[in-house]
Amino acid sequence: MYPLISIWTILPGNKTKVLDALKQLAATVEETQAGTLAYLVHTPNMSQASLPTPYGDTVVFFEIYKDKAAFDEHVASKAFVAFVADYGSLFLSTEKGGPYNSVEFLTHHAGYIRPGIL
Repeated sequence: MYPLISIWTILPGNKTKVLDALKQLAATVEETQAGTLAYLVHTPNMSQASLPTPYGDTVVFFEIYKDKAAFDEHVASKAFVAFVADYGSLFLSTEKGGPYNSVEFLTHHAGYIRPGIL
């Protein structure tokens, strides 16, 4: 198992467009990438108290891959590469021009995901 959390910051005024595109990306990933075991896209719930207070225009990805090879396949996939090409400019960018994101790779120790949760 190869789990991670990644956070991307949406530039002001682009949240609806980004979330619509991410719905399509998630559907394509589910259909075409069997090694992607979970691909969940969230935004902060600003009506709940969180510490520290998050920036509201962020996207939080929780992803689980079968292994690192499946993760590498996702990042190199036509769907992900096209998403970054088409929508990458709607996110905070790095000096090299790609979307800035923080990634935290995780080690699973316990817990579960109930079947049929989504």
